[in-house]
Amino acid sequence: MTSSTATAMAQVRLTAGLSAIAVGFVTFWLSRVVDSGFVHGFLQGATLALMVAGAYLVGAAVWHRRSRGQVEDDRHWLPSRDGAGDGPAAEHRGPR
Repeated sequence: MTSSTATAMAQVRLTAGLSAIAVGFVTFWLSRVVDSGFVHGFLQGATLALMVAGAYLVGAAVWHRRSRGQVEDDRHWLPSRDGAGDGPAAEHRGPR
């Protein structure tokens, strides 16, 4: 898979995920309108399925962007890389 194809798929996943979450909110609202019966249960089930699928798709798109380094904020602070244990005080510390 080329980089442009992978980027396009990440965009499709993000759009599809946000759309699924939006439709999930609509089905939630509709399930509140219908008081009882099969339709009420169907709408509640659709709400759950759409929200879970949307969260998965949004997570997959964000994970893909971060793993490919396409996010501007790609530098994360790591305590092991900040040099905190490199000074002379690091040698004098005992075990905790």
